[in-house]
Amino acid sequence: MTHGRTAKMRTNTRRKKGDRFLTTISGNRKNSLESRVARLEEKVLELEEAIDRTSGVVPAHFYGTSKTKPGPREKIADTELFQNRDNIVKWLEEYWPQIVKPLLSAKGPRQVAALLRELAPKPEIRSEWQRRFVGHPAKLFEFLHSDRFRIKPPNKTVLNALRPIDSEQRRRAANRLPTRQIANAMAGVPKLKWRTSLDKCTQNPSAHRVGHPTAQHYRKTFRIAENEGF
Repeated sequence: MTHGRTAKMRTNTRRKKGDRFLTTISGNRKNSLESRVARLEEKVLELEEAIDRTSGVVPAHFYGTSKTKPGPREKIADTELFQNRDNIVKWLEEYWPQIVKPLLSAKGPRQVAALLRELAPKPEIRSEWQRRFVGHPAKLFEFLHSDRFRIKPPNKTVLNALRPIDSEQRRRAANRLPTRQIANAMAGVPKLKWRTSLDKCTQNPSAHRVGHPTAQHYRKTFRIAENEGF
């Protein structure tokens, strides 16, 4: 071998270079292991849904099979966006006391998906907004672990949110509850990014009163009497 180098030495050199290359990618914040795994898990969930469609387990028209490339056309009318948001609000606030802990402690999109599927109707009878909400667990998981999500509102905010009379104050306060934050973020997915959906819906808070199960959950958590503040 030239200059005293052996085939083994050259192999070790190539291996070290490869190791350095992998380490560099892994260290990139934008390509962190957690985010890459989350994206991969969402792809797996999409493949599982595709298998259901092609195998005839679920009628294809329930999935909205037409696909378009992401771009300027991927938009949603405000009326549809806000209607989706209100539907998610009512659904979440019916089950919030029983899902809040497992949802916030989920380790990844697959656990989020499993939890939502337990609550949702069977795929063949899900409404369009339910299909979209349940079908994008990675987006929900990303939002729950972002700096935009606030899990514990102040006591005064909760008190104002539970007021029985509709007012701008009540709407704005309720808008800060975790259920409303989630609904705001997910209402436009996948046609809108969750951040865009969150911003648009936050500016137009839902007029719905806080669902009874969720209201009772917060009364118990914050020790708020039934008639306190009214």
